[in-house]
Amino acid sequence: MSVIVDVHPSDPAYGTTLASSLFGLMPTVDRPQWSVARLQGVLGHAFQFEMKEDGGEVYHDNLDWGIAHRNIKKLAKFRAYQANKDKDIDLPALKAEARDAALSSLQKGITAVVWQPMSVEQKADGSHAYCWGLIVGYDEEEETYTIRHPFVKDQYTVRYDAIGHADPVEWFNVTVFDGHVDGDEKVIHLQAIEDAIRFANGTRYSDANFLRENGKKVRPYGFAAYETWSKALDSDDVSVKFSSWHADMLKTRRQLAGNYMSELADVFPEASAALEAAAAEYNRELESLVPLHTLLVSARESETFTAEQRADAQGLIGGALNADRTAIAHVEAALAILKH
Repeated sequence: MSVIVDVHPSDPAYGTTLASSLFGLMPTVDRPQWSVARLQGVLGHAFQFEMKEDGGEVYHDNLDWGIAHRNIKKLAKFRAYQANKDKDIDLPALKAEARDAALSSLQKGITAVVWQPMSVEQKADGSHAYCWGLIVGYDEEEETYTIRHPFVKDQYTVRYDAIGHADPVEWFNVTVFDGHVDGDEKVIHLQAIEDAIRFANGTRYSDANFLRENGKKVRPYGFAAYETWSKALDSDDVSVKFSSWHADMLKTRRQLAGNYMSELADVFPEASAALEAAAAEYNRELESLVPLHTLLVSARESETFTAEQRADAQGLIGGALNADRTAIAHVEAALAILKH
């Protein structure tokens, strides 16, 4: 027996593999309203941005996964079959249990989310199926899952027992839908709005849990990240290599933020004017971020910043920050209406 559920993860250019995979799962549980922007907004990813003081490498996908995993539980009930190599557990038995749950789900037309769905051999052969993907089918005779992954163009198969060894801690995770949650979806969005404000103002974390190296806050976030980035461009040590990457990530995230605010205008009609105004400001921010990305790609290709490029980049970062501040002011206005 074999089964295929014909859904796909979203384009990975528009966010994390987790949101991309959830985008493919939610329509199979009768929740098609969960767009990529809505998922990224609720998971917090649309509003996060960090920067190092030298403008160097920041792993931008290393987001606040605490928020993401907290809010996934509000989207639906999920059951995770998971363990890593250090856990004292019968892994073959766990994999068999996960297989039975995934196959049962697929027989109902519901996909499952899976971590790093590739074998060690597939990874060695150059597979890019890193992080999260979708189990969209199976073949009982071949004992394989059919996978669709945000980073892999075509669907492929992997053995039931081969998943869970292709990352450093050999984490195995197959997560299946386990029922809808009760409650008003608006509560989730209100929390996301509050989180967006805290990210921007640098109050999402206490100083105690955001100090990184030798007691120093070396990766400011929110508005402070823009300011840190602009200041870094005054230094001869600023990274040319990573600057365009920062701009690309920020551009994508603020596009998602704007789209999410527009969607929320329909969810909260009483605050639609403020939410649409926030969306317009995020769109205005893109008017700085798109040319900023182009400028920084040019600098990366020449492996140096000219004085003119530094000044132009600082001007564009300043314009982006101004728009971001105004967007958050409108988000705060919307929240005040909704909490009145």
